[in-house]
Amino acid sequence: MRTGLPEGKRIRIRSFYGFGSEDDGYVGWTQENARNAYLRKLNDGDLIMIYGASTAETEKSLRSYVLGFPEVDATPIRDFEKASEEGLARKRSAGWAEKWTYAIPVRRAWRAEEKMMISRIAFNSYRPEAGQALAVHGADLDEDEIAQALKIRVSEVNLFGEPPIEESKAAVVPFAKVLEPSRAFPGSFGERTSVYEDGEAYLYLAVFDGDGHSFVGKKRTFGDKSVAMNIGVTNSPKRRHAELNAGIPPAASGRWSIRATSQPFPCKKAAEDIEAQFKRESHGRLESLGGEFFWGLLDGAEALCWTLPGMSRF
Repeated sequence: MRTGLPEGKRIRIRSFYGFGSEDDGYVGWTQENARNAYLRKLNDGDLIMIYGASTAETEKSLRSYVLGFPEVDATPIRDFEKASEEGLARKRSAGWAEKWTYAIPVRRAWRAEEKMMISRIAFNSYRPEAGQALAVHGADLDEDEIAQALKIRVSEVNLFGEPPIEESKAAVVPFAKVLEPSRAFPGSFGERTSVYEDGEAYLYLAVFDGDGHSFVGKKRTFGDKSVAMNIGVTNSPKRRHAELNAGIPPAASGRWSIRATSQPFPCKKAAEDIEAQFKRESHGRLESLGGEFFWGLLDGAEALCWTLPGMSRF
């Protein structure tokens, strides 16, 4: 069954007292061994579906409702490594200074913008009588539950320790939409004037030759051969290659290289149509890093390229 969740990602559930992000960029546990046990079940980029715990510490209007979705790195940290002074002060004032100090970092987060009971989404994984166990250990959603979770309307929120989100990304959309590869977008090549005429354009696939894991902030695991990639449209592959590397210091060990280029398309719109086809067909195979950037296995991306109309091996 296809759920719409990119291949390799999972969603686990966990209860908590609320859903904050601007002051706290982590998910925490009070006991180190509990954090470590949870961590062993995670990969970088996995998602946690947070719902309101049925306890006095949780605001009544939030209890048992889905609150949001953090995307996490499978890396052990302490709370102070990814929390603001305001967030730490709030914990101290509530008497929680020693709680949730063993943590994992959150890289992106989305708030649920509609009220949905956890029992309606995690109808197999959630059990009210196991509230404490779920708060500590969580549970994986199955495919049917994931399909329901991805229907929840969400908005991306600012996260402490991460760049502010673009205003355009704050729109309220079904969660499945934010996990889709971005569509090809219209644009122009360089400066346009009133006498500009559209001409030949090329689709290209570029790869970052270097430590891509460090480049995009991902933890390297044994045997992981994933790379950072860029798929786009240009009227000059040579110039685009130079543009991709323009912001990289000369002393850096990594560089972008063009691995595949199409035959010339008669116009930019024709090339953009094939770019959009690549992005549709890569859904579930590659992870979108936003815009034209992707993460995954280069062999698979290249194989997909060669199936597209107009691609050339020369």
